[in-house]
Amino acid sequence: MIVKKRAWLAVISLVIGMLLAGCGAGESKSTSGEGGAAASYPERNIEILVGHGAGGGTDQFARAIAKELETILDTNINIVNQEGGAGVVALQSAYSQQADGYTLVADSAFPITTAAGTNEHGLDSFTPIARVQNDTYILWVKKGSFSNIEEFIAAAKKNPGKLKIGGTGALGMDEITTSLFEKETGVDLNFVPMKGSGENHAGLLGGHLDAIFDEPGPANSLYEGEEVTPLLVLSKDKLEAFPNVPTSVEKGWDLTLGNERGFFIKEGADPAIVKKLEDAIKKASETKAYKEYEKASFLDLRPGWMNREDYKAELEKNIKMFEGIVKELQ
Repeated sequence: MIVKKRAWLAVISLVIGMLLAGCGAGESKSTSGEGGAAASYPERNIEILVGHGAGGGTDQFARAIAKELETILDTNINIVNQEGGAGVVALQSAYSQQADGYTLVADSAFPITTAAGTNEHGLDSFTPIARVQNDTYILWVKKGSFSNIEEFIAAAKKNPGKLKIGGTGALGMDEITTSLFEKETGVDLNFVPMKGSGENHAGLLGGHLDAIFDEPGPANSLYEGEEVTPLLVLSKDKLEAFPNVPTSVEKGWDLTLGNERGFFIKEGADPAIVKKLEDAIKKASETKAYKEYEKASFLDLRPGWMNREDYKAELEKNIKMFEGIVKELQ
């Protein structure tokens, strides 16, 4: 009887030990954040949807980061341009996909489209992964049309509502910036929404637009080709590459907005995968190749990096700020 009792106790102890080990393993997996799908992620190609046209600032940004991510994550990354609605089309497309980490969105107008209500999938539908860039706007005109910002403003005041200024999409950062520029300078411009950066540039060079707001990177080839002239930098400090171009703050105008570019993923994705992507994107943004692209594209003028928590807080703040501006435009 004593032998049988000891045998049963041994069996019970073994079962309890196995149960405890199983529980401990489960806890370790969940707290480590590297269990399940996250440990082997990615296992197939990743798609990054870009809600803006090919050749524009957001497109170039996504491709520059993706090139580095392919090595870091050891997978193929496909960039898919789905322009329309200032990035809304790409967000809608991504929302229809699984929240498995294989569909990301590169966007620059998220807080504005959310504030405007054109993006019905806000921060309750998408998780910010990281912000990488905080770009700088320049007011450009076709070479030979206006010599300086004073001449442009004088012409705009003389012909209210006549001068056409182009921008990517309606109720996007370009239109918001144009509206604030009008307020600060006391002019009335005719904003013309364009499908993408390429159409915006073509409109200016073809004489269909009198001016555009664009970053120095996408417009640099036109500038080097002496096809466009920069009239104003929306910044506090002068740009080294454009020492003779006045800044908005220098002119007494409180206007320094720029496109903030980052990555998003559908809400519900494994937090461990989101963290893995955040870490990989940060690593990509610190590579020599990306830093060279950043400098050549004038993207090193302001600090850009924000982790997912800080980026979400920044987006929440900007959405609230843009809500008031958008109401005036609608």
